[in-house]
Amino acid sequence: MEQSKNYQLENEEVIVKIASIGAELKSFQTNNKIEYIWNANPKYWNFSAPFLFPIVGTLRDKKTVIDNKEYFIKQHGLLRHQKFLVVKHTSDYILLKNEYSDETLSVYPFKYQAFVEYKLKTKTLTTKITIVNVDHRSIVFNLGGHPGFNCPIYQGESFSDYTLFFSEPETFSSPKVTKEATLNFSEPVLNFSNLTVLPLEKKMFEIDTIIIPRVKSKSVSLLNREKKGLKFSFDNFKTLAIWTPTNEAPFICLEPWIGYNDHHDSDYNFYNKDDLIRLAVNEEISVVYQMEIID
Repeated sequence: MEQSKNYQLENEEVIVKIASIGAELKSFQTNNKIEYIWNANPKYWNFSAPFLFPIVGTLRDKKTVIDNKEYFIKQHGLLRHQKFLVVKHTSDYILLKNEYSDETLSVYPFKYQAFVEYKLKTKTLTTKITIVNVDHRSIVFNLGGHPGFNCPIYQGESFSDYTLFFSEPETFSSPKVTKEATLNFSEPVLNFSNLTVLPLEKKMFEIDTIIIPRVKSKSVSLLNREKKGLKFSFDNFKTLAIWTPTNEAPFICLEPWIGYNDHHDSDYNFYNKDDLIRLAVNEEISVVYQMEIID
């Protein structure tokens, strides 16, 4: 794979680093060296904050059928592996672009452009991803984010010192994640009623991922016992997933999605996937999330 370049945004409060591969956020650090983004240590998880496109999660048997042809798309799709080019870059803003190629068409037969924007203002980083249909026909896809946040954030703390605070009460059943990483909604593994506060414990994630299929909250705050940490806001997303490995990995992912893994009994037809986004010719869609330091 081509070597990734890092680009930097900064102000008096924060320094941000973004990689050219995947347009992936690699660092969100205060000027006193408090880091909020997971460092992609491959011992635990070798990404920091990838974008998920044209699928979220995993396909049944890693394959799908589009217009009577079989395609194999890796987990979370192709965008996180693609090279992005810089369109505009200032001290506190960057716009990056990727578009379809022969390589992408071999696994996903639609022509797209993807734009990723990062805007830094005081202690808030706004991320916007836009998908544009540049094909001669409608295109369909799922779309999501997968940022990983350090947990704990400060030295001398543990994972269980942190709690998630939801902006709205959440009542949901989290589907079973099968050993093939597909979803079985008929066998929920966790049920919550009016959940507003979720103290974090590694044992909760023995079921793999907590999935809120129809999230009502527009923000979730990751806070320690002193109520310091980070507020993560997301709009225009339908689902929120919460994931961390069950080992000692010191991070947690808060993942806003439109779409999710295949059902365990999927018929492989891509057009039957849940929450598909459909764009007409020249149409585009943008989704936004923000992270705000609370210290």
